[in-house]
Amino acid sequence: MTFQNATDAVKFISESQFIDYDESFDLSKFCAKLLRNKAEERYGRDIVIRVRDAWSKLQENTKPIWNDLTEAAGLYPYIDTENLSISGLLRYEYHKSPFINDVFLHEEQQYLSVELQSKKAVVVSAPTSFGKSLLIEEIVASRLYKQIVIIQPTLALLDETRKKLLKYRDSYKIIVSTNQTPDGDKRNIFLFTGERVVEYEHFENIDFFVIDEFYKLSLDRDDDRAIALNQAFNRLLKFTNKFYLLGPMVRNIPLSFKEKFDLTWFPTDFSTVAVDESSLEIIGKVKATEKKQLKKDSLFNFLSALNDQTLIYCSSPNKATTLGIEFRSELTTKEVDIGIVNLNDNADILEWISQNINPKWSLIDAINSGVAFHHGALPRHLGSSIVDAFNNGSIRWLFCTSTLIEGVNTSAKNVVLYDKEKGTKQIDFFDYKNIAGRSGRMNKHFIGNVIRFEKQPDQMELFVDIPLFDQENAPLEILIALDDADIDKNVKHKLDAFNNLDDSLKAVLRKNSSINIDGQLKIIQILESNLSQYRYLLNWTAYPTYDQILLVIQLAWDNLLRPGENKADIRSAAHLAVLTIKYSQLKSVSALINDIINDPFYIERYPDQQTRINTMAFFILNITRHWFDYKLPKWISVISDLQEYVLKKSNIPFGNYSFFASSLEHTFLPPNLAALMEYDIPVSAINKLGRFLNQDLSSEVLINQCNNLTDEVLKSRGLINYEIKKIRNAF
Repeated sequence: MTFQNATDAVKFISESQFIDYDESFDLSKFCAKLLRNKAEERYGRDIVIRVRDAWSKLQENTKPIWNDLTEAAGLYPYIDTENLSISGLLRYEYHKSPFINDVFLHEEQQYLSVELQSKKAVVVSAPTSFGKSLLIEEIVASRLYKQIVIIQPTLALLDETRKKLLKYRDSYKIIVSTNQTPDGDKRNIFLFTGERVVEYEHFENIDFFVIDEFYKLSLDRDDDRAIALNQAFNRLLKFTNKFYLLGPMVRNIPLSFKEKFDLTWFPTDFSTVAVDESSLEIIGKVKATEKKQLKKDSLFNFLSALNDQTLIYCSSPNKATTLGIEFRSELTTKEVDIGIVNLNDNADILEWISQNINPKWSLIDAINSGVAFHHGALPRHLGSSIVDAFNNGSIRWLFCTSTLIEGVNTSAKNVVLYDKEKGTKQIDFFDYKNIAGRSGRMNKHFIGNVIRFEKQPDQMELFVDIPLFDQENAPLEILIALDDADIDKNVKHKLDAFNNLDDSLKAVLRKNSSINIDGQLKIIQILESNLSQYRYLLNWTAYPTYDQILLVIQLAWDNLLRPGENKADIRSAAHLAVLTIKYSQLKSVSALINDIINDPFYIERYPDQQTRINTMAFFILNITRHWFDYKLPKWISVISDLQEYVLKKSNIPFGNYSFFASSLEHTFLPPNLAALMEYDIPVSAINKLGRFLNQDLSSEVLINQCNNLTDEVLKSRGLINYEIKKIRNAF
C-alpha cells in the first residue's frame, strides 16, 4: 500500500486491528524514507513510536524490521535486544548509561551526555519528553564535579529532584535549606530556587550548576522571579563557567551569551512520545453563560468516560478547586463506576486532611472518588502526596494549574486544556506546548492525548533574552548586582542616579535588589517626610502590634506591588494585617482555618456550612502559601532594613523585624526544625516531635534521630501513619 504523507500512516496505524506482513513492510519503507530525510525524520520517529504502541498488532516476523527502525530513529530505550545483530548490540550498549543502572539513553541524550562529561557548558531546548532532567542525574551519578548547584523554578520540583538524588547521599550532602552549611569533607549538591541562591551565605566554591526552565531568565515572560534568577545566574558564573541550562521550545539565545562561553547550544524537537491533539471547543454563537455551562457539561461527560490518568489544566487555583469538587459531585449523582481498585491507598492522606484542615473539606470526598485538585495553595507535602497518588493510579482525574504543569513530572496519558488563561492573562503558544508536553510518558505511555476546549494559540518561536548578556532592557535591579567590568558601556548611564546615593543606602538596595528599587526609594522618602509620625510605630522587635504591622504592610502594598500582581484574594493592606496578626497569635494554619470558619462575619456571608468550609479552607491555604511563606516575610525584611537606614541616619532608635519575618516564614518553628519542611515533612509532624528533639542539631541529624525511632514510638508521640511515612521517605 502507498502512504502519501505521515498523516496517512498515523491514521492507518490507529485504525488497523491487525497489520499484516505486506502492510508492515510498506509502512516500514515509508518510515525509513522519512528517517533518512533530516527535514522529515521527526515524522518518521513519530511513526516508530506509534508502531511501538501498536506492537501487538504487528505480524511477528516483521517486528525485527521495526526494531531496526527504532534504532535508526535513535530511540534506544525502546529497543528489544533479542533480534539485534552483533553490531546492533554494540551500538545499543554504547547508549547504556555508564553511571545509572539499567538506563539507556536515546541518540541525542547520548550526544549531550558526552558533551557534559567533557566539561562543556551545554544549553538545551527540547520537548518535555526528551528526558533533559535525566542528564542532571547522570552528572551527579558520574561524580564528575564536587560542588553542584541545581536551580529549579518550584519547590515541588526541587523536592522531586531531592528524592531522585537521595541514592547518591553517600557521595554528596544534599542541601535544601539556606540554614544548612556545606560538608567540608564531602561533595555537596545545593538544591535551590533562584531566590535561595541569591540569599545563601555559605558558598565556598562551585564547580558546576544547572538551571532548569532557563527561559524564566527572560523578562519577556513576565515572571516575577526573573530578576532573582538572573541574579543567581550572575552569582554562580563568578564561580564557574561550567553549566547546563535546559528548557523547552526555545529557538535562540543571545549572541553575546554564545560568544562569551565555549558552550554547546542544542535546540531540538526530538521527542520520545507521540501526541494526538483533538478539540472539544464550543463553536458557534452562544451566550457567554450558556457557553460556560455547555463547556463544563462537555468536560464532565468526556472525563466520566475515561479510564486513564488525566490532568485537567485550569487557569487558577480557585478554578481547579471548584471544578474538581463539582466533577466529584457529578460522578456521584450519575453513579459512575470509577473502577479504581486501589482507592484505599489514599486513606492516610485523608486522615491527615481530616485532622489538619477540616474533616468536612470536600477534597476528602473528591479523593474518595478518584478526583483531586493540585495548585500552589496546597501545603507542599500534600501536593506531592496527591501527585504520588495520581502516578500510582489511586487518583485518576487531577485538576491542576501551571504549578503542576511546569513543576512536576507526572504519568498522564491525557492532558485536557480547559482554560485559555494563565491567571488573568491569555496563555500563548509556548504555554500551550508546555501544557501539552505533559501528556504521555517515556516507557509508560507511547502516545499522549491533548484535548482542547479552547482554540490553540498562534504559533511562535521563543527567543530568550538573558538580561545579563542582553543589557539594553535590563532593569536597575539586575544592573546593580553586576561588577562594573561586566556592565556594557552603553547602559552605564542607567546607574548614574544609583551611584549618586550614599554608600550605606546603596548597600541596603543591593542587599534587597530582587525587590523593586524605585519602590524602596519611595518608601525612604515617605519615612523621611513623616519621621515624627512614624518613628514609634517603626521601632519594634519580636512581635508587632496591629498598628505597627499595618504600617509596614501599607508601605509595601503601596510601593512594592507590581501592577496586576496576584494578591491571592487579599483586598487591602488592612485585610492582610488583620490576618497576619491573627496567624501570629494562633501560630497554626489549621487553627486559623477553623477560626475563620467559625467567625460570625463569615457565617453570615456563607450561611451554608459546606460552602463556608470549602471557601475558607482554600482562602487560608492560598494566603498562607502566597503571603506568609515568602512574600510577606520578604517585604517585612526589606522594610526593616529601610527603616533602620532612615532612623539610624537621624540618630533615632530603630526596630529590627528579622525575628518576626523569620518566624512567619518558618511557620513559627525554630530554624533547624523548620528546615525539616524542605524534606516533605508536614508541620503537624514537626510540632509533635519538637518537644522531643534537640533543636540545635542539623536537619539531617534530626531526621536520622526520627528514623531510629520505631513506628510504635512515633505513634505514641501522636504521629499518624501519613506523618510517619513522610519521615521514613525523607532521607
